[in-house]
Amino acid sequence: MDQKKLYGKWFFWDELVGYPMMLYYWIKGNKIQKMLSVRIDKAISKANQIVLTEKTKNEFLIEYDKQDNFFSYHFKNIDESRNHNFQDKIDYCLCHYRKESLKHLSSSKLMILQENFLNGAEHTLFLYFALKAKVKREIRLSDIMIGEKNAALFLLFLKDKKFIDENHNLLVDQKSSFIRIHRFLKDQHIINPDFQDNTIIEAMENEYHTNFDKGTFSRAITIKFNEFEETLCKELSQLFNFKY
Repeated sequence: MDQKKLYGKWFFWDELVGYPMMLYYWIKGNKIQKMLSVRIDKAISKANQIVLTEKTKNEFLIEYDKQDNFFSYHFKNIDESRNHNFQDKIDYCLCHYRKESLKHLSSSKLMILQENFLNGAEHTLFLYFALKAKVKREIRLSDIMIGEKNAALFLLFLKDKKFIDENHNLLVDQKSSFIRIHRFLKDQHIINPDFQDNTIIEAMENEYHTNFDKGTFSRAITIKFNEFEETLCKELSQLFNFKY
């Protein structure tokens, strides 16, 4: 995570505020695990009050995707693993917090880190629980495309081109072309540009029942279209009525 973005500018008088606050928490015996546990309970409580609609689901997905704090940075990384339960993921974030805190002797930076970590955890986990821990696993093409009918139109297009079968299973071996087509639709704002590539990968995996690793995705989008892909892009521009 960007250190400058996390800590901002440092001024020596910040220490005058930082030390008393650190002493206060030390006297109270508030360890980071205890404070994080309180924030998790708050996140669960707020999430339980949310009635999730398709509209709020999409809004929460975008907001979750854009979370950029110390906690969310590490939580979203480990959340991609299917071999860790929720407590494992929390322990992973706490471990990185401890490592980061050991790098600094400045009380002001420690307070900034603690506030960023706890506030970030509460809001990130509120979104996570509001989505019932389905932030990535169940997102589909219809969740990331703009327009009610566009996902259905695109899937029909892919079936006609023999990219997928009737059950949306991927039929082609060349995933790079398939990836570039989706990135093209994002660039044209048919796929919502607010979604990051990680979310688009998850939607593609769930929709087409196959894996798209980050490395393949990253490499694929840097390569120019070949003649066949150019033809597809022109056909898609006609289908979705945009200039190309």
